[in-house]
This record gives sequence, C-alpha cells and structure tokens, in this order.
Amino acid sequence: MPSEKELTAHQSVIELHQWIEDVFTGRAGHPSTLEKLLSSFSASFSMITIKGQLIGLAEVETLFRQQSSGRPELRIEIDACETLAETAESVVCRYRETHHWQGSVQSRWSLAIIDIDNGQPVWRYLHETAIAQ
Repeated sequence: MPSEKELTAHQSVIELHQWIEDVFTGRAGHPSTLEKLLSSFSASFSMITIKGQLIGLAEVETLFRQQSSGRPELRIEIDACETLAETAESVVCRYRETHHWQGSVQSRWSLAIIDIDNGQPVWRYLHETAIAQ
C-alpha cells in the first residue's frame, strides 16, 4: 500500500506536467499556472536534460518563460510512474514522459527527487533520458 508521501509525489508528477503543458500551449490562465509551476521547484533545483546538460532553477524558469504559448499543439502523457525509494523527507520516482507535438512523438524516462514539506511536494532534482525510437 503506497504511503501518503508516495501518493503526493505521484500526483505531483502528473500535475506538474499538466502545468507545463498548459504553459507551453498558452491555455487560458497560463500566467498564474506558470507561477504555480515555478513555485513547485526547490531554490536549489537542478536537472540533467535529455541533451545531457546540467541546469538549475534559473535556466528552467527562463525556458518556461521563453516557451510560454510556443507549442499550442503539445500534449504530454505521463505513465509508468513508480517509487524507487522513500526517505523521511523525500520520494524518488521514475516515470515515462511522452510528448506529442507537430506529428512527432518523443519519449523519455525521468527520475525525480521530490521532497515533501508539510504535505507539499517540492521538486529537488530531475534527470531525463531520451528513449530511442
């Protein structure tokens, strides 16, 4: 039976990617969604992109702001979410993320460390690895 922290982390994976989709597609309300999205990340957040680059929160924020409304047809699917580890403070999740955009489909495996602070998920780390087509 999944713990409350685990359920919170898995729900955060789904919600965060819905918010990303909303921001990139420019759906109504996306400026407030962008702020909600950015507040989901730790100040020390870092990630490894599918191109192997190490970036921090400032670069992620710049990406979201620059890409806002830039991909109106984007659809993101999340599946295969599972917990790999759980500590007193965090949950480590692996999930598959699939982007549908302009007739192409790109998938990646993602590994996230999500801290749970007073019941709220805060993303600390993300590592993305492209899945060969």
